[in-house]
Parts: sequence; C-alpha cells; structure tokens
Amino acid sequence: MKKIFLLTIILTMILNLNAQKFGFKVGLNLSGVNSSINLEDYQTETPAKGLNGGLVFEFNPIKRLSVRSEALFSQKGYNVISDVNLNGTDIVTDFSLRMNYFEIPLLLKLKLGPAYITAGPYFSYAVSGNEIVSITADGQKLAEDQYANYGQIPSNDIFKDGEFNGDNIKFNRTDVGLNIGAGLQFLMFFTEVRYGIGLTNIEDYNGIPADEFTKNYTISLSVGILFGK
Repeated sequence: MKKIFLLTIILTMILNLNAQKFGFKVGLNLSGVNSSINLEDYQTETPAKGLNGGLVFEFNPIKRLSVRSEALFSQKGYNVISDVNLNGTDIVTDFSLRMNYFEIPLLLKLKLGPAYITAGPYFSYAVSGNEIVSITADGQKLAEDQYANYGQIPSNDIFKDGEFNGDNIKFNRTDVGLNIGAGLQFLMFFTEVRYGIGLTNIEDYNGIPADEFTKNYTISLSVGILFGK
C-alpha cells in the first residue's frame, strides 16, 4: 500500500508539472463509516464534521475533458453513542474519532457548460488520529478518573498508543477509495460537492473475523479558485 501511495505522489507531481490551471480550495467534510459490525445498542449520531482544503491542479487534454489532481488536508471520522443500562444505571458513552489525512485525489472532470462532474480514485495517509470519549451516568458526566471502571480512556492518540480505548484495535494509516462529484464554475471560481467511499478497512480488531470491515465515507462541500487558461 505504501508503494502505491508513493507512486501516486510521483504521478501527481508529473501531472502538476504539466498543469494548465492551478488553484486552491477549502471546505467542510461530513463523514462516517460503513461497517459490517452489528452495533446493537449503538447508533451513529450526526456525521462527524471536519475540514478539507489544499491545492488543485488541472490539465486539459481536450476541450471538455480535464484531468484534475489535488493535494489536500482532509479530516474524517465518526461519532457513535452507546446507551446501556448497567445494574439500574443509565450509562451513555459518546465516542468521537478524528483522523487527519494527507489525501491525493486523481479525477477526470467532464465539463457541461458552467457545470461539471468528476470521478476517480483517491489515496490518503493519516498523519494523526485521536479519539475522545465522554461518559454520563444517569445524566451526570463522570470524572475522567472514573472512565477506567468502564474500560474507557478519556482521550487517545490512536497511532501512538497502539490501543483504542482498551479494545486493542489497530488503525490503518492508509486509505484508498473512490470519489464522485459535481460542481459549478464561474470565471475563476468554483463550488462543488463530492462523495467519497473508502475501499480500505481502517480498523483491525483482534479476534474479529477477517470478513468484518469498517470503511470511511465522506460528503465534501467546498469552494475554490483556479488560475490559468
């Protein structure tokens, strides 16, 4: 996977050297995970919110078709809440995971007047990741030194500690997936929406069957500017 990521960087650099347009974009990510694991008493809350932004390069081999490459910072993750009753006490555990990726999408862009559609793969590497947990008992927030009683850690660097809230879950730094999107461009300015679906399992559970999976999905909203002819 690391070799694929390095080859992607090299290909992106080659495309960028031949780019006819370049610019910047910034926006909002709404993300979560597709999972085969039965969460039972768990339910996904509102999508995790994060930032996306970075450099945009375009090469136009023909009039209506472009090749776009991007070098982005992209935040992904999920929010999950557990509500269980333990010996008559209502325990609510709120999990919030954030992974900060360096991401390279490689896209074909088809122009339809001021509108356009894009599609293609993305390759990303998580430079950091953190999980924050909040626990309440009968509506009262617990002190952090009480979290260990429920097998939890208040906050966790998921890569540095090598442990995910006591569950010994390993996270994969690399993620590969597919993007599809649509946008509008007026003069130098553009706005677009994009849906990305991960193809890589981002979590490895000890003792969980190999056919189980947890994969990213992301809805991205962004605005940007392109310079060049």
